[in-house]
Amino acid sequence: MFKNEGDFKFTDSAVETKIADYEFSWGAVFADMNNDGLQDLIVAENYVDLAPNKLFRLTGRFLIQKEDHTFAPTEKESGVVNPYFGITPLVSDFNKDGYLDMIYTNIDSPSMAFINQGGNYNSLQLDLGDNAKTQGAKIQVETEIKKLTDFLVSGEGLASDQTAIIHFGLGDETIVKKVTITYANSKEIVLKNLKANAIINVEKMLMEQNKTKKTPE
Repeated sequence: MFKNEGDFKFTDSAVETKIADYEFSWGAVFADMNNDGLQDLIVAENYVDLAPNKLFRLTGRFLIQKEDHTFAPTEKESGVVNPYFGITPLVSDFNKDGYLDMIYTNIDSPSMAFINQGGNYNSLQLDLGDNAKTQGAKIQVETEIKKLTDFLVSGEGLASDQTAIIHFGLGDETIVKKVTITYANSKEIVLKNLKANAIINVEKMLMEQNKTKKTPE
């Protein structure tokens, strides 16, 4: 892991964040799986043509980010062990309950689907649309006590892609004061006073706002 120090300078923070010295791995995805506002790290392991993995299967790593920004492996406790030849995890809220679920895509073995049992925390999901215009968009979510940032990028994970719906865990908070979306062409969109536990289609919301503005009194 490399920490961005600004001005195109990076420092290796793997030891500091406690994700160094793990086993062979490849496809990796960051996602807030428990809606606490901190992104967790899911990593696929095992390779079908690697001799040791034919005899000894790794579990796949499910690393939960703690408040001190270090990571702890919880794959067994969380019930997301993948004993097969994993390529990458895919995450999305498949059952629309506000918590991200996960699929492990595997080589020469069955894929595995894990449904998140959820909890009491809230979330906000923003559907920017899966097209060239939205690629590279920066999304900032502001609540009373938090400022969360994510980017819409394609190709996250190995030989795969994630959903264009950006997921933010909000913890106990129920109202988002402001969402700022900055596109690659520098165009900026601001949405205000959004309720938690909603899936916001950004383009549709903007069209509805424009219709309201054009409607005569």
